[in-house]
Amino acid sequence: MEAWATARESPYVTALGATERQAPDVETLAARLTEMRRTAVPAHAQQKDAGDQTRVARLHGQAATANGIASMYRSVADGARTKRQLRERIAQQHPELHLAEVRGRAEVQQVQQAQAARIEQQTRRYEPPAPSRSGPSRGR
Repeated sequence: MEAWATARESPYVTALGATERQAPDVETLAARLTEMRRTAVPAHAQQKDAGDQTRVARLHGQAATANGIASMYRSVADGARTKRQLRERIAQQHPELHLAEVRGRAEVQQVQQAQAARIEQQTRRYEPPAPSRSGPSRGR
């Protein structure tokens, strides 16, 4: 009786030919189980393996992309560190040159900000005036 209950609760109950009211005879059930083991189980396992391989490939691609991005950011950070160290060395060894460089950077930044503001003003969209009542008057 327990075996029948287990078979009825199985997701493969229809493939086994078992319904709630009728159980196939033992030989038929054994033959169907053997057939399922030979065909359905390997096909299901292959399907799961193919899905797993697809997921692994996708995740591997994402990991490779993330590694590339991380490498780029490490390179940028290394460049920034090197630049900072060079500036500190210049500031210590040649303070007047450092001040001139700082002033030059400030001027360039001001020019860039002015250009950005000018471009923003030029690219603002034209907005026509709001519609007003127009047309023939009714003589009031």
